[in-house]
Amino acid sequence: MNVFQLLMKKKELIPLALIMTFAASGASSFAVYSLKKTDVIVDRKGNPEPWDAVDPTVPQK
Repeated sequence: MNVFQLLMKKKELIPLALIMTFAASGASSFAVYSLKKTDVIVDRKGNPEPWDAVDPTVPQK
C-alpha cells in the first residue's frame, strides 16, 4: 500500500507525518551543518593533525 493512499484513507495521520518529516529534515540539516564546522574532523588521512594550523594570535571561542 502506498503511503499517500494510507494518508488519504486515515486523515488523522497527516499531522503526525508532517511532524515526523519536519523533525527528520531538521536533524539531517543539523548533521550537515555540524560537518561543515572547523572543529569536526572528517578526513583524518588527509590532515591528521589540523590543530597545528591554528593561528595562536587569532582569538578562539
